[in-house]
Amino acid sequence: VPDPAAVIAACARLLKPGGQLFVSTLNRTPAAFAFAIVGAEYVARLLPRGTHRYAQFVRPAELGAWMREAGLSMQDVSGVLYDPLRRRARLSSLNAVNYMAAARKPE
Repeated sequence: VPDPAAVIAACARLLKPGGQLFVSTLNRTPAAFAFAIVGAEYVARLLPRGTHRYAQFVRPAELGAWMREAGLSMQDVSGVLYDPLRRRARLSSLNAVNYMAAARKPE
C-alpha cells in the first residue's frame, strides 16, 4: 500500500460510530525481513520473489498514530505466528513479524 495513512483514514470515514476496523500487516523489524522476505520468498519459496517491500512494513506505533489521526482508538494488537509445515497461523503475544490490530470509531 503506497499510502497506508490514507487507507486508514478512508476506512475510518466509512465506519459507523462504534464500528470496528481490523488490519493485518508485517512489522518493520529485522525478524520480519528475515522471515517474510528471506525465508518466505527466497528459502521456502512460499511467495514469489519481490512480493514484500521492507520499507512498506509498518510498526505498530506507526499504525496506532495513523489510527489516532483518523479518529480511531486502537483496541488491541496481537502477533500472528505462521507454521509453514502445517500451513496454519495462530495468535501470539509476539508481534515481531506479523500482527493484527483492532480499532474502534467512537460512538
